[in-house]
Amino acid sequence: MLLTLVSFIVLLLILIFVHELGHFLAAKLLGVRVEKFSLGFPPRIYSRKIGETVYQLCWLPLGGYVKLLGEEPGSRIPEEDKKVSFSHKPAWVRISICFAGPLFNLIFAVFALWLLLAAMGFQHLPPVVGQLTPDGPASSAGLRPGDVVLSLDGKAIKYFDEITDHPETTGGKPMAMVVERSGQTLAITLTPELKEGKDLLGTSKPYWSLGLKPRSQARISQTMDGRPAQLAGLESGDLVTAIDGQPIEDWSQLVEAIQGPEEKRATETGVPVKPLLFEVLRDGEKLAFNVTPKLEASQNIEGKTLFTPMIGVNNKPDVLIERVGVIRSFGYALEESWNVVKLTYMTLAKLIQAKISPKVMGGPILIAEAAGSKIKDGLADFVALMAMISINLAIINLVPLPILDGGQILFFLIEAVRRKPLSLRFKEVSQIVGICALLALMVMVFYNDISRIVVRKFGTPAAQVQTTE
Repeated sequence: MLLTLVSFIVLLLILIFVHELGHFLAAKLLGVRVEKFSLGFPPRIYSRKIGETVYQLCWLPLGGYVKLLGEEPGSRIPEEDKKVSFSHKPAWVRISICFAGPLFNLIFAVFALWLLLAAMGFQHLPPVVGQLTPDGPASSAGLRPGDVVLSLDGKAIKYFDEITDHPETTGGKPMAMVVERSGQTLAITLTPELKEGKDLLGTSKPYWSLGLKPRSQARISQTMDGRPAQLAGLESGDLVTAIDGQPIEDWSQLVEAIQGPEEKRATETGVPVKPLLFEVLRDGEKLAFNVTPKLEASQNIEGKTLFTPMIGVNNKPDVLIERVGVIRSFGYALEESWNVVKLTYMTLAKLIQAKISPKVMGGPILIAEAAGSKIKDGLADFVALMAMISINLAIINLVPLPILDGGQILFFLIEAVRRKPLSLRFKEVSQIVGICALLALMVMVFYNDISRIVVRKFGTPAAQVQTTE
């Protein structure tokens, strides 16, 4: 709990600092006086005045602000100070200062991902075939679990994603594949199958299916506190060899043995659960444990609560590291950041169109849980999460709501077109509307966060109790 709280505060303070630093530096660069730079909201912990600016740290880390001379509607500015007043600057200056906050969040995200990739490289799974879809393209072509793919269409490959990416570059043409099986080299022709799937937002999307998954050893890397696996006696490092007498050769088979076929794993009523006999290897010793999965709740994009059998274990497969230079890693950081930007805008659009339920939106509690989880997985995962949230923060701040940067930019654009300022009354009413809308949004996301916790702990379907066999 303490780790979750600390990681949440650290994440927020860094992102708030980056955002407000953008406003601060732009104001300084464009000749606007900064009266106060605040991390968090009062009550104040510490403050110090340096030059013309008061720098302060406050107790509530849910935001921050940069107070500029003349930014408040109707404020009276002495004649000698008008040259450094925000309200007396041209529209393009005010727009630039407002835009600098979100821009810095975007720059921070790209820079964070760039450093991660440059330092750690790309992670890939080895090109070893794992679970096959019955009667799928790979199975029909003669591939078997454990086959090592050596080449595709005459080109040597090193990583599994080269296999799954190949049909996209060839338009689904038959693939000449060379594999190694039990020391022998075999030639196989694999023809991809065009299928219809759905992306993260539920939009139908065609894709080329090969009907195969990568091999990943069924070794438990982490057991979660208080969850069925830990309570039953399973430990980190255990290699699962069988479940209910059925051999387990990779992680996909383990998941299917617990949750069933992929299309039936998450349902509104939950599926009946029963004890499963896990056979594991631990330090060379064969052990057996009875583990009863627990139905855990989640929400889909339609806002429906679904229940999935879970035992509370994680798997970290052995990966191959591809070292890359600073140029390629920077390009990939830009690409990933742009993908998150597009996904965020698409999500907002679908929320407005009522194609996605507002229940999918999360607030501080959800962010805190994610921060606590990622920091346990390692600093790299935590930084990656921070980069994603930084992009979301930038996009949300550009929404044209009066109290946000996007709303202020819209007002200044209107002023530039009209060639005269908006009325003081209009600005005051807009601020009130913006505050009310923001408060309503905060209430909704807090409600969603609390609802998730309640459903997770108490919203148990009838199938949960059917565990005696």
